[in-house]
Amino acid sequence: MFSDTFEKGYGGVTVYVRDLVKYLRKQKHDVKVFVWESKNLTTREREICATFPAINIIKTIKGKAGLCPLRLISEMRKFNPDVIHNHSMFTMGLHAILAAKKLKIPLVNHYHTYLEEYLNHLPNILRTNEKIAIRVVQKNTKFFLKSSSLVITPSQAMKKYLEKIGVRKKIKVVPFGIDLKKFRATEKRHRKFTVLHVGRLTKEKNVCDIIAPFAEFAKRKNVVLKIVGEGCEQENLKNLIKRLKLVGKVEFLNWVSRSKLPKIYNSADIFITLSKSETFGIVILEAMACGLPIIGSKATAIPELVTDKKNGFLVNKNNKKYMVEKLNELFYDKNLRKKMTANSLLSAQKYEENKVFRKLEKIYREVIS
Repeated sequence: MFSDTFEKGYGGVTVYVRDLVKYLRKQKHDVKVFVWESKNLTTREREICATFPAINIIKTIKGKAGLCPLRLISEMRKFNPDVIHNHSMFTMGLHAILAAKKLKIPLVNHYHTYLEEYLNHLPNILRTNEKIAIRVVQKNTKFFLKSSSLVITPSQAMKKYLEKIGVRKKIKVVPFGIDLKKFRATEKRHRKFTVLHVGRLTKEKNVCDIIAPFAEFAKRKNVVLKIVGEGCEQENLKNLIKRLKLVGKVEFLNWVSRSKLPKIYNSADIFITLSKSETFGIVILEAMACGLPIIGSKATAIPELVTDKKNGFLVNKNNKKYMVEKLNELFYDKNLRKKMTANSLLSAQKYEENKVFRKLEKIYREVIS
């Protein structure tokens, strides 16, 4: 495995890599994670990691970069893998491409991140011209994936996108998986009607667009919006909440360990996300597995998890009035919430992690042979 991060608390890709490694080791496969050095890695994690020095060059998303091809190739020769599974589209991914070519090892590239929605994290020189920035991102994506034995995307939406920009390699869709023993519905015992958002607090997640509709919905109601996550937009969000006089009706829970997330999902009545950058949406799947109706943006891969009027509502982030309507509908109609809860639980069954990871084992065998 090649990954930019392996420590807890770095978003959906890291959650996925950690869960996949755990599964493969349980199946008695030998796994080594090639990753940038981090002081937060535990002793146990270091046993399965080969770490390399890097610097943090995109501070808004803790994006690390490094250059150590000779040492990395040396570590690769020691481990002598049958297949490389790369989860990075940055400098760690470049090392995966180099190692695969140098040592003639099959390379599976996993397209996790819809890079076009992360333009605000690029250097200023690229941000000033969006068309040029998009062209650079698309060329970079094609360059990365050109070296693949096979490309994996977590959703049909991302497969279509890659085909549209001219990726000619074979692409397979393998969604994220979830441990349904950990993420499951339990009895709710809270007093306040709770709307929940979980995710990084960055611009592309559009958390600010949740606040105004919630302010309208919350008038004369005993309700609360809980926001789980950290990021560069947190201060802006807190200022917006003060301006809209929502202090006391919005709670910031900051980063929460994944082991505590099921309890938080089960403390809520509705899950909401207006992100436009989701290649899959693992937090949506976790919320569904805990029985929550979902209000999600009609963007990228979210409609593959949320079926409008079945297990939630698909909305346009610019249509504040419609969002308020749907929040009210779910607030007042207990039977509708029950119906959507049942549909969320049913949909989540398709993504049980052992089913999903078995597909990956099959893919590894295919590219090796």
